[in-house]
Amino acid sequence: MKKMLTGNQGTALGSYESGVSYATGYPGTPCTEVLNELSSFTDIDCEWSTNEKVALEVACGVSISGRRSLVLMKTLGLNVAADAFTQLSGTPINGGIVLVVADDVGRIVGDDYQDCRFYNIMSQVPLLEPSDSQEAREFMKIAFEISERFETPVIFRLNSITSKSKSVVHINQEIDRPGKRYRRIHKKSLQKTIGNVVRFGFDNYDSPKLKDYWHDFNENWNRLSSYSKDIEINRVELQDSTIGVIASGVSYLYGKEVLPKASFLKLGLVFPLPQKIIKEFIEKHEKVYVLEDGHPIIEKEIRNMGFEVEGESIFPRFPHMLYFTPDIIEEKILGKVKEREEVRVPFRLPVNCPGCSHNVINDLLKKNNIKAVGGIGCGGLGAFPHFGAIDVVKCMGSSFGIAYGFNKLGSDDEKIVGIMGDGEFWHTGINGLLNIIWNNGDCTLIINDNLTVAMTGGQKNISSPLESHSNKRRISIERVCRSIGVDRVHVIDSYDVEELEKVLLDEIEKKGVSVIISRRKCLIFS
Repeated sequence: MKKMLTGNQGTALGSYESGVSYATGYPGTPCTEVLNELSSFTDIDCEWSTNEKVALEVACGVSISGRRSLVLMKTLGLNVAADAFTQLSGTPINGGIVLVVADDVGRIVGDDYQDCRFYNIMSQVPLLEPSDSQEAREFMKIAFEISERFETPVIFRLNSITSKSKSVVHINQEIDRPGKRYRRIHKKSLQKTIGNVVRFGFDNYDSPKLKDYWHDFNENWNRLSSYSKDIEINRVELQDSTIGVIASGVSYLYGKEVLPKASFLKLGLVFPLPQKIIKEFIEKHEKVYVLEDGHPIIEKEIRNMGFEVEGESIFPRFPHMLYFTPDIIEEKILGKVKEREEVRVPFRLPVNCPGCSHNVINDLLKKNNIKAVGGIGCGGLGAFPHFGAIDVVKCMGSSFGIAYGFNKLGSDDEKIVGIMGDGEFWHTGINGLLNIIWNNGDCTLIINDNLTVAMTGGQKNISSPLESHSNKRRISIERVCRSIGVDRVHVIDSYDVEELEKVLLDEIEKKGVSVIISRRKCLIFS
């Protein structure tokens, strides 16, 4: 049977067929749909975590039990999970762990040019990258096999093109799934690592007592490097010896479209690179090009091996990060520039929906000339120049910390207000509030509570209303704020503009910390 599926759907199907027992993560465009799709399978435990770091730590616990787990995040989410990720990369695991990370090449849906492949190089973690939905399904099974065979987490790289594009996927009528009770029985019942040695009082690294605690990371990595030259998802397609192309991801398909007579080395396992295959491929061709979305990482790794290839010199990455299209490849390699009819699309900055509760706060800030630092998501749209209500927007959950720092050393007549959404507060913002209370800060803080994570599609968070059948427990923002030491907590309907303005202006004049919860359900998702 054939179906047209997005890369996200193909990834979800491949995960299910791989016997995943647990799937978690934090919603982030463009890959949120993976977990949404997995949640339709009743024999997988699916849940959103409070943030990406926590999600990966939970998956680590699932791995110790011998179950397979998937952790989903956008590229910036890997920054949040980095502490857990870099610790996990050098220690043994039991059940497979695959991190599905979606980069945003070309900034199609986001605000960064980050490339998650830097993390796998830094931490020596294997990375697989599918080109289409069929490969997303197939590669996911290989990712879990690699994870368990070589005792390592695996990054499964999607991007904004592969996540959302549809292609044909061959589906078996009956899915051959190991089942929820799949469990890997490992020789180490607990995850003993060299980090435990000092606690147990061993002072000699050669002691035979260490044998139960030693994880030979280098030995596993060397085996994986050797395996990379034989794995079928790294394949050579020899044709004309004039032009050779080394490609990964969707760039491979674009290259095949433009250069049908060229030879290709198609990389599915991007890291570790199959050095022997690359060497033999380059030696057989007069000129070799590298096609890869994002930063020129594969190219630089190949250059470090001592080989000359063409990439960044003809495909410049800056000032705008490159994502390949057939036209770009045709122009730069073949010198053919297509004449295009110029189509002028009216430029439009993103805006909040009509009636959005965030607009009320933005209006009040602008009307009263109040300086504000905002957060990512619907609340951050007030920073765009056509509205101009928010002065500073940084990373997720940062606004409370920034406001505290500004107010700590600023003058009394130039205070700044910190703003974030409810999902952002639970994600990482609560840490900033704890810091303000601990250090006796002087801040007026606003939490725009629309009862959902709206920007990524209306997922539930800790304080969202629960369905009648839910076994979760809802946590109150205001109760948490009061319990950790905020004396002045105001809960106000966002549409009660007069009351909201009065309280906001009163609190700015006062010393100490206060939290204003501007609450009104999202008109679309709540």
